[in-house]
Amino acid sequence: MQQKHTVEFAVTRKNGVVTQIGKSSISQPKTAFKGGAVKWYADKPKKECR
Repeated sequence: MQQKHTVEFAVTRKNGVVTQIGKSSISQPKTAFKGGAVKWYADKPKKECR
């Protein structure tokens, strides 16, 4: 199920006259995060190259 939409409108003009009107949309899925802990990767120091 798609929940959020982002809509962009674009207008093209030539010599002050509108020549094209465009629209695009992006559907974003419903967020499925249910809380709880997030396991993070343990950072390791970078080894020096010589």
